[in-house]
Amino acid sequence: MVTPRRVYVFLAVGLLCLSQSANIIRIGDASPVAISFWRLFIATLLFVPLAGRGLAALARLTRMDLAILVLCGFALTAHFFSWIWAVQATTVANATLFLSINPVITATAAYLLFGERAGRRLVLAVALGIVGVGILGFSDLEFSPDHLLGDGLALLASLLFTVYFMAAKRLRKTLDAQVYVTAVYGMAAVFSFVALLALDLPLVDYSLRTWVCFGLMALVPTMIGHTSLNTALRYMNAGRIATLTLVEPLLAGFVASLAWGEAITTASLVGYALICGSVLMVAMEGGKGARG
Repeated sequence: MVTPRRVYVFLAVGLLCLSQSANIIRIGDASPVAISFWRLFIATLLFVPLAGRGLAALARLTRMDLAILVLCGFALTAHFFSWIWAVQATTVANATLFLSINPVITATAAYLLFGERAGRRLVLAVALGIVGVGILGFSDLEFSPDHLLGDGLALLASLLFTVYFMAAKRLRKTLDAQVYVTAVYGMAAVFSFVALLALDLPLVDYSLRTWVCFGLMALVPTMIGHTSLNTALRYMNAGRIATLTLVEPLLAGFVASLAWGEAITTASLVGYALICGSVLMVAMEGGKGARG
């Protein structure tokens, strides 16, 4: 299947938006559960009119596909919870490094489930990207018992993203992108709302600044970022898409330097260069479509 040029453009914009999640989270002051619920709930409300009559396709799903949809929504919710909690429980460098192994997990799962083979170029691209991410945070890495919980949560977030991504790949074969994301964001919003009630957390009692955070999280990393990944899944191999997400630390660091005055060191530049090399290698594979 030939990948339309618009998919590449949307994916490029989506990766930029997805990378700004951590910077946007800094704006507000709320729990991971509240941030997850409102980003998903607002995104769902905005997508419903876009999906329109296409939502009728959900009624034609098999029981197996409905079960996979529920699994996908749960995995996305748990991914959001564990990732934000990981950042709070360990260093950003540790969390980023453990999350960066996701392309390896995703490429392996894609091969086992869908027969997607990772060529030498993709393997080298993944290795370059992970080394680049490691160099970015090398000076801040702290392997100690105090960070075991956060490190474990970051690894769990990586595994949950793969579950979410593999489930999405199956459903995207039959569902339009707007219909699929409306359904899965809505499902994830329900799970988040249940968690919000169970933990007795505030629903609406937040500052204006935090509401801005909720809105931006819904519009930027969710509606544009995650949706671009789900759109690309119909045309591109999951391993390639997961490898491209390694560009997030580069884009996040660049914006953080402008917005928060965070310095870009020589080590950062080396890490950025390796990540750029990784992304270029994936891009040079050309318009190979996803199989299966």
